[in-house]
Amino acid sequence: MNLAERIQALRKARGVSQEELADQVGVSRQAVSKWESEQSSPELDKVIALSEYFQVTTDYLLKGAEPAGRSAQSHLGSWTLYIGSAAMIWIGVFAGCAGWYENQGLASVLGGMCAQVLGAAGFFIGKALPGEKPPFWVRWLNVLGAAFMPCSMLAGALSASMVSPYPTGPWQLAVFAALYLAAGAGSLAWLKRPGAGKKP
Repeated sequence: MNLAERIQALRKARGVSQEELADQVGVSRQAVSKWESEQSSPELDKVIALSEYFQVTTDYLLKGAEPAGRSAQSHLGSWTLYIGSAAMIWIGVFAGCAGWYENQGLASVLGGMCAQVLGAAGFFIGKALPGEKPPFWVRWLNVLGAAFMPCSMLAGALSASMVSPYPTGPWQLAVFAALYLAAGAGSLAWLKRPGAGKKP
């Protein structure tokens, strides 16, 4: 990634237009456009203004060199979110099943589903942070956890038994096992494909 690409990436990450960035650093929109298309490079005082606006070092802008502490923090943050996401998704499975066991109502599964949504959000936030791509085992655990309750509910509907977040009868268990194994095998093939889980 060169200076032009770094300026563009930082601008897009902050969610500002070329015109808004131009206003912040005191240049025209055309100047920012030329920087991003490599038609020209910013003057030294503009590089400093850009580094202050984006809260990065001039070394990062010019050479792509990040301070060691920053990349270590990003790595730790993304790993925490990856592991936390898998934990939250599986906590959601257990909470949904426990809620159903107590009340046999779909409303009792809602808390577990909310935990799963939070886990999925944590995973995608971790993926957006700079650092390593999510490890395969986290991605697979997340898919298996997210697929558990839907596979069971679909199995209940297909086997004409009670729609529940876990299998409640022998026919539902058989259909669930087939659906869950298919989901596991399909996700395994999908996640093992070349380039899967790559950071943007």
